[in-house]
Amino acid sequence: MPYLPGGSDRQVELLDHLLEQIDANGGYAAALIDRGDGVERPIREVVRNLTASGLLTRADRDQYAVSEEARAWRQSGDPVDLIKIFHRHIRLIGELLYELSGGPRTVRELTEVAAEKYQLPWTTLDQVRRRLGWFICAGMVEYKTNTQVRLTDTGRDRLDRFALGGPEAPTATQAVEVDTPAPPAAIAAIVDELSPEALAARRAVLGYVPRGATDTDIVQSVTLLVNACSPTITRQDLMSFAQQKFGVAESSFAAVLTTLTLSGLIEQTGFNVYSPTPEGSAWLEESTALNLTLIFHARYLFVLEIIPLLSEFDKAPDLARAAHQHYGFGRVDVGGIRTRLQILKAAGLIYERANWRYQATPLGERIVHDVALQEPHDADVPVAVVRDDSRESTSQTEILCQELQAAALAAEAPVRLERAVADAFAVLGFDTRHIGGGGKTDVIATVDGPYLKPVRVIIDAKAARSGIVNENAVSFDTLAEHKKSHEANFVALVGPSFEAGRVRSRAASAGVELITTDQLVQVLRRHAKTPRSASTYLGLVDPSPTAKKSLENGWSQAERRIELLTHVVAVLDQESRQADEVTHGALSADQIYLIVRDEIDPRPSPKDIESVLSLLEHPLIESVQRIAVGNGKASSFHLVDSKTLVTEKIAALARNIGRDEME
Repeated sequence: MPYLPGGSDRQVELLDHLLEQIDANGGYAAALIDRGDGVERPIREVVRNLTASGLLTRADRDQYAVSEEARAWRQSGDPVDLIKIFHRHIRLIGELLYELSGGPRTVRELTEVAAEKYQLPWTTLDQVRRRLGWFICAGMVEYKTNTQVRLTDTGRDRLDRFALGGPEAPTATQAVEVDTPAPPAAIAAIVDELSPEALAARRAVLGYVPRGATDTDIVQSVTLLVNACSPTITRQDLMSFAQQKFGVAESSFAAVLTTLTLSGLIEQTGFNVYSPTPEGSAWLEESTALNLTLIFHARYLFVLEIIPLLSEFDKAPDLARAAHQHYGFGRVDVGGIRTRLQILKAAGLIYERANWRYQATPLGERIVHDVALQEPHDADVPVAVVRDDSRESTSQTEILCQELQAAALAAEAPVRLERAVADAFAVLGFDTRHIGGGGKTDVIATVDGPYLKPVRVIIDAKAARSGIVNENAVSFDTLAEHKKSHEANFVALVGPSFEAGRVRSRAASAGVELITTDQLVQVLRRHAKTPRSASTYLGLVDPSPTAKKSLENGWSQAERRIELLTHVVAVLDQESRQADEVTHGALSADQIYLIVRDEIDPRPSPKDIESVLSLLEHPLIESVQRIAVGNGKASSFHLVDSKTLVTEKIAALARNIGRDEME
C-alpha cells in the first residue's frame, strides 16, 4: 500500500498534487518535481511505491502516464472513487472495510485478521495503518477511541461498491459478433499446423522474460528484445542490450536467450549470431499482443486452453492445478500461469472481472473456436507405486480433529475434551498425562525446551454447549494454584471459544494462554503436513507477544523449504527431458531462481536454492550431478533421476529411520 510523506491525514491531497505534477512534466522519469514538501526529486524516485496501485501506466520505459482510472477520480473529486481504484489493484482494501462493518476494531486485531483470513502475515502494523490512513482521508473510517477504528456513515453507505473476490460464478458474456484480425501468413502457418500430437508436445515452462526494475509489460519486453535482433545481432551485443535495458545479469542472460529461441521468435543463424524467425519477423511488422499470443500458443502448453476453462477455474492457482493434472505440466506452476494470464489480458482475450479473477471476452471466445486446442487428459494415471506412510497418520489426525470439535460442545461429558486435548498435545510431541477430576488440573504436558531443560505446561479444558466459555466457567485463581503446585512454566486454557471482555482480559493478566479448539485443530492438520519439533509448539502456550510470531515464522519457513524442494526438482526434471543447445539439460541456481521466484511468497534466495541442490547432491540421495562451467561462472546442476525415483529415495530414508518402530 503506498504512503506519501507529508502526513497520513493529507494522503489524498498529496496524491492529487503529485499526479498534477506528473502530468505537467509529461511523465518523464528524470523530470524533477516537488511532491509537496518543497524538495525537488526525479519522478522515477517519487512514484516508486505507486506503480502497482493502478494510478500510473508506462507510456515508455522512461516515461509515466496518469492512468484513465486516476483521471476519472480526479475529475469526479470523490475520494471513494480513489479507494475503489486501490481495491481493484491492491489486496485487503474492500475486505478491510467489510471487517469493520461488524463493529470497531483495533489496528492489531485487523492485522491478525489479515494473517488469519487473507494470508497476509505482516510482522508490523504498518500496512494496516497505511490503509486506514487512506480510508480516514476518504471519510470512510474514523477513530472511535485512541486505539479502535470504525466505519463512518459514508463508509457504511458506500460499502456495497466493493465486490469481494467477485461473484461466485462469472457472469455470462454477452453474445457479440466480433471480427478476429487475420494474423500474418507466417504466424497463421504455425497455428494451422497444430495437430493433437503437436499440441501435446509443446513445452510447459514459458521461461524468463526480463521486465527491468520498473516491471515493464511482458509484451513490451519481448518486442524490445526481438526488435534488437533484427536483422541480426551477436550474442554478446544482445546480452549488452539486455543488461542496459533490463539490468539482466550475465549469469541470467542464458535463460533470456533460451526463452526467445524456444518461443520461436529468434533463431541462431551463424556462430553466436541470432536473427528473428519468419514468424518473429512477421510479428515485428504487426507486433500486436494477439499475434504474440498465437506464437506462444504454438510453442507452449496451456495458453489459449485457459480461456474455455475460465468458466470453471477463474483464478491462477486453480488454473495451475488444472494444468498440472490435465495438460501435461510437471508441476503446479502458478507463476507461469500468471504470465500467461498477463499475455491473454494484453491481447484482449480475457479481462479481470474482480481481484485476480478472470473471464473471457467475446474476442477470446471467438479465437478459441477458430484455433486448435489441446484436449485435457485424465489426471488419475498411476506412474509408480510409492508407499505413503503419511496416510494412516493423516487419517488418525483427522479423527482426533473431529473429536476435538465435537467434545468442545459436549458440556455434559467434560472428560471427552480433556482426553482429546491430552491426545492432541501428544501428537505434537509432548509427554502428556490426563489427570482431571475435581480440584485437579486436567492435563500436564512436558517437553524438552530449546536448551534441553524440561518445560511443563498445565492445560485446562472447558467444554461449552453454547460454543462460548464465559467468565463464570473459569477460576483463574485455581489455575494459578495448579501452576504453582506442579511447578509449571506455562498455563493454557482450551475451549470452543471465549467470551470477549473479562475472560480475555483476566487471562492476559494471569498469564494464561487461551486456545480455541479450532486453533488446535488447525495446528494438528498443519503438523500432519509439515511436522515440527515438539519444542517449537511451546509457542502455542507461551503468552509472550513474540512466541506465536516465532512459531509462525519458523513453520512458514519450513513449508517454503519443502515447497522450494518440490519446485526445484520439477524444474530440473522438465529441463532434463527437454534439453537444448543452450542449457544442455542443466541449470544454475540463478537460472532456477528466475523460473521459481514468482511461485513462492516471499521469493526464495539463490542461497535457499543452493541448499536444496546440496541436499539433492548429498551421497544419501545423489539425484543431482554438478557440472562445472569454468571461466569463473557458477556451476550448473543436472537431475540424473526421475521425479519418481527422487521421491522413492527420500521415502526410503524415512522408512529406514523408522524401521525399528515399524518392527
